[in-house]
Amino acid sequence: MTATAQPVPAPDGAHALGRAWHLAVPAAISVVTLLVIDLVLAAVVGRPWGPAYPVTMDALVLLRMGPLFFSGLIVWPSMRARGATRTQATIGILATPVAFAIVSGWRAAAFFPPLEAAYYTTNPIVIGAIGAQVSSAGVGALAYAIWRARRTRTTSSSRWSWWPVVAIVSGTGLTVFAVLWDGGQHLFYPWVLLYGRLFG
Repeated sequence: MTATAQPVPAPDGAHALGRAWHLAVPAAISVVTLLVIDLVLAAVVGRPWGPAYPVTMDALVLLRMGPLFFSGLIVWPSMRARGATRTQATIGILATPVAFAIVSGWRAAAFFPPLEAAYYTTNPIVIGAIGAQVSSAGVGALAYAIWRARRTRTTSSSRWSWWPVVAIVSGTGLTVFAVLWDGGQHLFYPWVLLYGRLFG
């Protein structure tokens, strides 16, 4: 009689954790990319080494905008393709702006009391980034839907949804209002005024 080794099933908790990590990988990559670029920026800012310094700083700031504003273009369809629900994918695209908000508040805490530093996490750049992520996710969802339709050769209108278009329009509108329209002053000034009222 020979003994056969049977695989031991993983506990439900371990399976759930593994699945959650599997779904979260695209969002985690976006957050880590943002944090690495931000750490490099913090390490070199104010330490000019020559004529290449301004160009390098500009390049790093622009590079940081990639994960901060546009990673939803990849994160949304990647998470959905891995089996994430819309709610989970929404959390995924918001993870990078939230990480930036936390870093902003943490840095502000070096100069301001805790409540004022916490208020700084709501700054217009964070709001604009949230809008851009929603808009990017809409574009990513449309691209993913087109790719799936071509792959499965379906042209059924039952698969069509208006939500990506709504996401693109509303997200772009929020970003324009928060950071682009007149340099974002239409949100920045009320934000500063509210700060004054709250903290004197």
